[in-house]
Amino acid sequence: MSSPKKLSPPEIVARQLEDFYELRRQIVKILTPLNSYAEPSAAEYRELLDALQENLGEMEDAARQLHQFYRDAEDRLERVLKASSSVWTRPTGLKPAKIPQFTPIANRPTAPGGGKTRIVSFINLKGGVGKTTLTANLVAAFASGNFRDLDGRANRPARVLVVDLDFQGTLSQRCAEPLVLQGAYQKGLTATKLLDTRAEAKVAFDELTVPFLGLPNARLIPADESLDDKDVRRLNELASRRLETRFYHRIWFHKPEIFEKYDFIFFDCPPRLTASSVGALVASDSVFMPTAPESFDVNAVNRTMNWLGKTRKNLNLSVQFGGAILNRTNNEKGLTPLEEKNKNRIKLTCDDYRSFFEESREASARSAVLDAFVPRRSGANYINGTDGGALPGATLPCFHRLATEIYRRICQ
Repeated sequence: MSSPKKLSPPEIVARQLEDFYELRRQIVKILTPLNSYAEPSAAEYRELLDALQENLGEMEDAARQLHQFYRDAEDRLERVLKASSSVWTRPTGLKPAKIPQFTPIANRPTAPGGGKTRIVSFINLKGGVGKTTLTANLVAAFASGNFRDLDGRANRPARVLVVDLDFQGTLSQRCAEPLVLQGAYQKGLTATKLLDTRAEAKVAFDELTVPFLGLPNARLIPADESLDDKDVRRLNELASRRLETRFYHRIWFHKPEIFEKYDFIFFDCPPRLTASSVGALVASDSVFMPTAPESFDVNAVNRTMNWLGKTRKNLNLSVQFGGAILNRTNNEKGLTPLEEKNKNRIKLTCDDYRSFFEESREASARSAVLDAFVPRRSGANYINGTDGGALPGATLPCFHRLATEIYRRICQ
């Protein structure tokens, strides 16, 4: 006869809750006159109360076990995160001649708008700051011409490609037509392919892009759950030194035919370290960190900046820190005193890591936090277009200001 299965703390709590609710049903049944005209005896009351007391004691024990279970799980997760972080930031073992080349901006062919293509990553290792919504609306701002050039003149709509690198696919599901997106998923034409070489992927670059809702000048490379499996596999291969997996996005995007097709390429990175987010950073010219001016979000800035600085230094990257972007502020016309205080905390934290970035004199003179911000109640904090129309970033003044400031920082 096999021994009974040992229950985990969550299963113990669930079992105790079932017992508790069964006892509760019995008590309610006795105390409801419609169910019994006979007055319950003192012995029946005592028996039920004793059973309930025993059950509550067992639930308290189970709750303590559950608390310890999750504490242990958090400790294990923290160790895994530290291990993966060290893997992603360690120097490459490739000889310089074997590293896929980063094409300097000056050496790129002319983009559709007459300038040079800029590749930008938006990343924050803390979730819940509205990064994806902000990125999608910035796509709308640039693709609709809702920004000004270095001389303050109105810009014509830019050609923009945005790449969804989060396996949850929120940006993809909100910014692509459902049937088109379903077709891409069925054919496996997603950002997962970007973690293969072009020869391994066996697809042309253009096959990976789909139209961006309401914006004829914008395209999207969608993501789905297959990206999570591929990210983990690439991490394992890098950790075991079987394969250098951090340069795939550079292979895909640093090509003359891509530069000739898009003015801007935006990477919407997940709030965690993955092969895709590291690959995006390796391929980018600039990285911006969307955050909210709230205590919990401010406290998380250090982790993201530390990782960015170490990765740039150890992999000898060219990526520059564009700045932190304040999202979800309370007022449209200015910051509250508490938000100003948190903005200053963010600036000081970012400044501590700017030595990792070889900034130009103009860049080093700029604040680490952008002046433009996105208010919570402006209508900008949603990602769906209206009846298939463009996102609010295409017209809202707050995104006009933000897109203009970003343009000046990355194109100056």
